[in-house]
Amino acid sequence: MPPDGYSTVTVSDEVLARLIEVMTKYDCDSIADAVETASIIALERDEVELAQILGDRLQE
Repeated sequence: MPPDGYSTVTVSDEVLARLIEVMTKYDCDSIADAVETASIIALERDEVELAQILGDRLQE
């Protein structure tokens, strides 16, 4: 059972391998840090993609 304020997550070996890549590339200190970093990166990419779509529509 995790400590108060924390949750456990079960991921596939493939996802774990990707998290390890994130840990290495972004110098994360833990799997939890890698999850947070990957989440931030994904959200930033979504924002960039949305901005690009909106920009394209404005130019039409």
